[in-house]
Amino acid sequence: MTVVERGPAWLRRGGGIFLMVIAVVLALVGALGSTWGLYLASLAFFTGAVWWSFLARISVTVDDDRIELRGPLWKRTLHREGVRDVVVEDDTGMNPGMINWPVTLHEGGSLVRMTMGGSAAVGFVGDGRRYRVVLADRPSAERLAEAITG
Repeated sequence: MTVVERGPAWLRRGGGIFLMVIAVVLALVGALGSTWGLYLASLAFFTGAVWWSFLARISVTVDDDRIELRGPLWKRTLHREGVRDVVVEDDTGMNPGMINWPVTLHEGGSLVRMTMGGSAAVGFVGDGRRYRVVLADRPSAERLAEAITG
C-alpha cells in the first residue's frame, strides 16, 4: 500500500502564484539594473514555485516487511516488526514552530513529523523514534494505520 499526500490545491496554487510573483519582480528588477544575482534569485523562486505547485509530496509505502517514509530531501525505511504503538489521532496539519517544511524534527529529534496539511495523523514508534504522518482525513489515516499493523 502506498499513500501519497500533497498540499491542498488552494495552498499549492496560492503558494505557487506567490513564489512566481516574487520571481517576476526579481527578474524585472534584474533587467532594469543588469544584475545577474537577481536573475539567479528569480530562477530559484521560479524553480521553487514549480516544485511546490507540482512536485512537493510526502509518501508512505507499506509492504510485507518494511515501511518506507519519503519526503522532500528525506527518506527513511523501517522494519515493520519493529514498529509499535500505532495510533490514529486528530491533527491540525500545521507544524509547530517557524519552519513549515513537509518533514520536520521536533522534541530534540525524537519526533519526525511529516505533513502536507490535513486533519488526522498516524503516530507510531520505530527505530527508537516517534513518527507522525498527517493525512488529509481520518479514513485515510485509519487505512494507513491498518496497513502498518497488518
